[in-house]
Order: sequence, then C-alpha cells, then structure tokens
Amino acid sequence: MSLLRRIARRCETHDRPSYVKTRRLEEQLGMEPSEPPASVVDAFCDPNLIDCGNTWCTHRR
Repeated sequence: MSLLRRIARRCETHDRPSYVKTRRLEEQLGMEPSEPPASVVDAFCDPNLIDCGNTWCTHRR
C-alpha cells in the first residue's frame, strides 16, 4: 500500500482531512464555519506544520 501511495505521491499525513484545512476552505468560500471537533488536539492540529519526510510534499504544498 505504501508503494502505491508513493507512486501516486499521496501522503498519509497531509492528504487526510483536518478541521484546520476544512475551516480555511470554508472561510475562502464564504461559508459558515463548521463546529470544531470535541478533541482539542483535532481542533488545532495543522498538518501543514508537520514535516513528514516525503520530498514531494514540500514541493506540492
């Protein structure tokens, strides 16, 4: 499975949905913000601040 992700240049860290990404998209589209998740960690975790070590992620973001 990891070989297929590498070929497709997909990253487990940066390609999964997060509240921070959803909130930014809602703001850009002028939508009402959705309710934050109950977990404080999930509410404030920003995948863009995490270095996953994949070279294609730094070029893609």
